[in-house]
This record gives sequence, C-alpha cells and structure tokens, in this order.
Amino acid sequence: MTTALVPISGALSGCIGCMIFVESLAKAQPGAMNLMTFATFFFIALEGLISTSKFFTVKPKIPFKGYLPVVAMFFFVNVVNNQALNFHIPVPLHIIFRSGSLLASLLLTKLIQNKQYSLRKYLSVFAITIGIIVCTLATSSLEKGKSSFSVEEAEKHYKEWIIGVVMLTVALLASAYLAICQERMYRNYGKHPREAMFYVHLLSLPFFAFMWGDIKNSMDIFSASSELKLLGTSTGVPYLWAELITCCVLQWVCIRFVYRLNAEVESLTVTLVVTLRKFLSLLISIVWFQNPFTFTHWIGAFFVFAGTLAFADIWGTTQPKKKVQ
Repeated sequence: MTTALVPISGALSGCIGCMIFVESLAKAQPGAMNLMTFATFFFIALEGLISTSKFFTVKPKIPFKGYLPVVAMFFFVNVVNNQALNFHIPVPLHIIFRSGSLLASLLLTKLIQNKQYSLRKYLSVFAITIGIIVCTLATSSLEKGKSSFSVEEAEKHYKEWIIGVVMLTVALLASAYLAICQERMYRNYGKHPREAMFYVHLLSLPFFAFMWGDIKNSMDIFSASSELKLLGTSTGVPYLWAELITCCVLQWVCIRFVYRLNAEVESLTVTLVVTLRKFLSLLISIVWFQNPFTFTHWIGAFFVFAGTLAFADIWGTTQPKKKVQ
C-alpha cells in the first residue's frame, strides 16, 4: 500500500487540481477552450521531447503510421469535450457524462469486436445509462427555467445547451473507439506508454492550425487580463496565463501518475481511484463553484458511480491482479 500511496496521491491531486483550473478558466473565459487544449498538448509534448524522446535521439518503437488512428481520435475527443463547456454544459454534468465511458465501450466492443459480457456488466451499464439520463433531464429543466433571460435569450441558451449535450454524446462514443484504436496499436507494436504519451500529443499539434485564429484571439485576451497578485504584490504575469500554465502542469501530473498507477497497482484499484477522483471533482465543482445540483442530480450521480463500481466488481469475492494500460 505504501508503494501505491505516491501514484494514488499524485493522480488524485493532479487530476482534481487540473479540473479546478479548467472550470475556473471556463467561467472566466468560456471561449478559450481551444487555447487551453492546445496549451496542454504543447506542454506535454514539450516535456516528452526532453525526457522521453531526448530531442528525437531515441528511436520510436511504434511507427508513425501506427499512431495515426489514435492521434486523430485523441485530438477529436479532447477538442469536442473541452468545447462542450462553451455550450453552457455545467462541469458537474460534464463529469457525470464522461463517467459513461463504460457504456460507450461496451456498446462499441460488442458491435465492432463482438465481445461477450456477463449479465452483471449489462445491468451495471444500464444503471450508468439511467443515471446519465436522470442528470441530463434534471439539468435540462434547470436550463429551461432560468428566469434571468428573456424568452428569446432563454430559447437560444437552451438550443446551445442541446448542442453541448450532443457534443458530449459524440465525444463519449469517440472515446470508446479511441480505446479500441489504442488496444489495436499496443497489440500490434507492444506497449510503450511514455513514448505513446509523447507522440500522440506531438502529432496532434498540427491539427490546431485549423483553429489558430481562435487560439490567437484568446491569447490576446489572456495577455490583457489583470496581473496576478501574490501576498498583495503584483507579479507582472496576467492571471489568466498563470491559471493556464498551472492547468498544464497539473494535467501533466495527472496523466503521468495515472500511467504509473496503471503499471503499479491492480486494475480494481485504478477503477476506485478514478471513480473517487470524479466524485471529489463533482463535490468541489458544486461547493466551490456553486453549480446548481438538485436532489434529482444526486440520484442520477448515485446510479452512475454505483454502476461504475459494480462494473469493476468492487463487491466481488475475488479480484485477479491485473495491470492495465
């Protein structure tokens, strides 16, 4: 347990901390999601260039053609997920929706790979589906009932929210297909997680050229933000840039320790840590950022998290020691 304490603590602190700054940036500048995605990709690629590739002196074990399907899907999933926050998707619903990855994975692996699952796993995924539907409908009623908007504004706001829900749904299915692409890549070329982490982020960077105008506009807004003050003293650094840099560092910490967690502990422990991280992020989003979360939302969240734990057989009598990628 002592060995696992470091990666567990690192994964929880990095992932939860990153989510806090993502939500802070989304509230302060909701149109800057493309910049945030680009910055995190660039930071992780830069770190990998130095520590993993050693400035391309280390020959990659996986050929570039093996990375292409993963890179395309990885870029698409991250951009769509982050852009959904720009369509009035509250972070608590965002967290719960992304917890439905088991549902999407089961559907796609059943359709594409014809895998068979036990009745318990189908019931677990059914519970997750019910939870997501309940939370979505509860949020829908809140969006419809916002009294601060005129009729025209409320209708426009609600239509944009619907677009955001569709984006999350598409990203959910795409993330499941991404997992299948990763599985195929590792099966064909072997598992090289640190190398994959570097090249997947690096090879995704050229795609951001298509949204460079939006990214440049957000950079100008960030540079014009008020200066960050520490202990009452001005640092000379715009506070939005400081938050973005902190977000990038925490994202790297999150990914690095999740990779380490996968390598050092049982898959059951990984599932528990990821579920705990999502639940704590949900609580922080509700309490700290004062996002509306009704009793109906809590019922939906219960179904989602209970279904996730049941899928992982948390109450099973035996659990094989299996390390997952």
